[in-house]
Amino acid sequence: MSKKISPRGAAVLDLVVEAYIVSGQPVGSTSVATGFDEPISSATIRHVMAELEALGYLFQPHTSAGRVPTEKGYRRYVERLFRQRRLRRIDEHSIRRRLSTAQLEVGDLLHRACSLLSELSNHVGVVLTPRPSRTIVQHIEFLRTGVDRALLLFVTQGGMVHTRTIKVSEELTDSDLAAAAEYLADRFAGHTLGEIRDRLLDGWEVEAAIENRPQRTAIELGVRWLEGLGQAEVLVEGASRLLDNPELSSAEVLQDLFATFDEPTQLGNVLTECGGGNDPSVLIGGERLPAALGGCTLIAASYMSDGRPMGALGVLGPTRMHYDLTIPLVAATARVTSEAIAELCS
Repeated sequence: MSKKISPRGAAVLDLVVEAYIVSGQPVGSTSVATGFDEPISSATIRHVMAELEALGYLFQPHTSAGRVPTEKGYRRYVERLFRQRRLRRIDEHSIRRRLSTAQLEVGDLLHRACSLLSELSNHVGVVLTPRPSRTIVQHIEFLRTGVDRALLLFVTQGGMVHTRTIKVSEELTDSDLAAAAEYLADRFAGHTLGEIRDRLLDGWEVEAAIENRPQRTAIELGVRWLEGLGQAEVLVEGASRLLDNPELSSAEVLQDLFATFDEPTQLGNVLTECGGGNDPSVLIGGERLPAALGGCTLIAASYMSDGRPMGALGVLGPTRMHYDLTIPLVAATARVTSEAIAELCS
């Protein structure tokens, strides 16, 4: 439809969305009419609601019932929230206090942020952890764990530890391993794991160590590990809260939802694409969400380190959620998390 929504139509749509979010029941013209400051008849409201339905913003579940917002209706409502700055104020100080970094590492901080988002929104908290390849290395060490085994250990910003046991030549001594770690640390401390991997895979680092066979062997083993850098992890807290929403409570819907949490690759891909702007991303229903999440909304934002996105966090819940509260909650939590990561990494 090319016809634009009228100012009165936009106001009616807002009232329908807000009433449906609270009640979960189709909204009738009488209840909408009470939301206007000036007197307006129910007949006029019904006419406007019929126009909104024709434009695809509302639908009527059955004859004589009130109206329910469509995904398009929610989208229009959210756009007006942003445009008119009708978002609630969030107590950012309280979030900062709850995410206090005292004796925390980055991993603990992100788990705490995920739980806090679920608690304060009463929906599902989700966090995409930093990809190992994007984390900055602060310490590198090889530790022998057996005759032909060594532990390759990288400590990255915020105290996150990445390890892998690798097979080494029995000819390599503990001194050889210590020298190899020193060699890598001198060249790569302060670089990301991804940058280290790319430089080592170029081959020139190995060539530079051609005269020192133990170092060269250790570097080659390091390359083998770095080639297998893992994907970012998706943290999920409060999935059981979905049971409180009738529109998501059917056995089939819940089975698909929980399968998405068990195999979070798709959700992780969506979170990777979210954020980066001044405002959180709001994905409603079928907008770039996995099919199993078609009845949900994801509100997500990036958290940063040195001005670069490190990961994303957000809230997943039914499309019938309090957008005016959840959007600023996600934005504030992302800001506080970024500040906390900066403090941990300083």
